[in-house]
Amino acid sequence: MALYRYNARDRENRKYKGVKEAGSEAELVKALLEDGLYCCSLKNEERTASMKHFTVPLKLLPPLCSQVSSMLAAGVPQAEILKTACKTAANREMKALLGELEEKVHKGQTLFEAMESMHGCFPKLLVYMVQTGETSGTLDHILEKMSSYYEKEVEMAGKVRIAMIYPCILFFASIGASAFLLTSVLPQFRVMLAEYELPAITRFMMKAGAYLQDNWLLYVCFLPLLLLFMMALFAVPWLRLRRDQMILYIPVISGLMKTIYTSRFASAFSVLYGSGTGILECMDITGHVMGNTWIEKKLIEAAVGLQKGESLSQALSRQRIFHPVFLSMVAAAEESGHLEAVLKQAGIYYEKAAEQSAVRMVTLLEPCMILIMAAVVGSIVLSIMLPVFSMYTAML
Repeated sequence: MALYRYNARDRENRKYKGVKEAGSEAELVKALLEDGLYCCSLKNEERTASMKHFTVPLKLLPPLCSQVSSMLAAGVPQAEILKTACKTAANREMKALLGELEEKVHKGQTLFEAMESMHGCFPKLLVYMVQTGETSGTLDHILEKMSSYYEKEVEMAGKVRIAMIYPCILFFASIGASAFLLTSVLPQFRVMLAEYELPAITRFMMKAGAYLQDNWLLYVCFLPLLLLFMMALFAVPWLRLRRDQMILYIPVISGLMKTIYTSRFASAFSVLYGSGTGILECMDITGHVMGNTWIEKKLIEAAVGLQKGESLSQALSRQRIFHPVFLSMVAAAEESGHLEAVLKQAGIYYEKAAEQSAVRMVTLLEPCMILIMAAVVGSIVLSIMLPVFSMYTAML
C-alpha cells in the first residue's frame, strides 16, 4: 500500500484535499469516487527511507497534545481534529504522518490503534496514555496532562543544551587557536631560528606543526569518518548498552545524568500510575521513555522483583540506578498510599535539581576548560618565545 496526497472536488464543486492509502493510483481514484469525490490531482507520498523511521520530535509533542485536547473538549470529532492538525503541521514529514493518521481514524480505527500502527512514530508512553484515555473516556484530560509532561521534558532538554554550549565553544576555540599557532605562526620562526639550538619544547611543537601542515587533508577527512564510525558503532545494541552504563559512572556528568533520569522516571511513572495503569505496565513503559538502555534493562530486572512480591522501593533499591533520597521517598509513599502524588512532586523536585546540577557542572567546567586552553596555547607561545629570548640574550 502506498500513500497518496490528493486534491478532489465533490458534485457541488467544493474542494477537498488529504492523504490516503491505496494499492495504486487507480484504486485511489475508485475509492474517492465511492466517497462522492472526483480526483483532480494526486501525488505519491510514500515514505522515503528517512520517513520510515520518522519519530515525532519532542518539541512538537506539547502543542500537538494541547491542540487535540482542546478540540476534543470542545466536542470536535477526532478525524476533523487530525485534519486541522495536518493543515497546521510544521513540516512535510509531520503533515504526511498526521494525514495518514487522519485517514486511519476516518476508516474507523480508534486513535490508539492508528497511532500504534505507525510503528514507533509516536512515543510509547503517549500511545499507551491515549489507549487509557479512550478506555476511560477522559482522553482530553489525559492529553492535557501529556502536554504538560512533554513541556517539562522540552524545557529540561533545552536547559541542559544551553548549559553545555559555552564549554563546547571553549573546547573548539582552543583547538582552533592551537591549530592556527602551530600551522601559521610557528613556521614563520623556523627559518629565523634554524641556526640556533632549540629547546625540546620548541622542537616538539615545530614537528607537530609540520605534521599538521603536511597531513591536514587527512584530518579533514578522518574526523567526519571517525564520527560516523562512532555513530554506527553505538548502533550495535551491546555497545550502546555499555555506553549508557558508562554515562552513569563518569565522574563529571554522572550526578547530573542520574538526576535527569530520576526526574524522568518519577514524572512518567506518576502520569501512568495516576491514570490507573498497573505497576508492572508502568515499569515496562517507563523503561522505554528513559532514553538509556542500561536503565531500561535494570527496570526490567526490577519488574521481575515486583512479580516475586517485592515493593517498588525494594525492587528499585537493588538496581542502584536512582538517588537514595528518591528511594526513601518512594518507600514512604508506598506506606502512606500516596505514590502518585509523591512521585509527581519528586519529578518536579529532581527537575529543578537537574537544572541546578547543570549550572554547577558548567561552573566547574568553565575554569577547567579555560585552564586547559591557557595551558595548550601557553605551551605553544612558550615554545616560540624561549628561542627568541635565547637569541636576544646571545646578541647582547
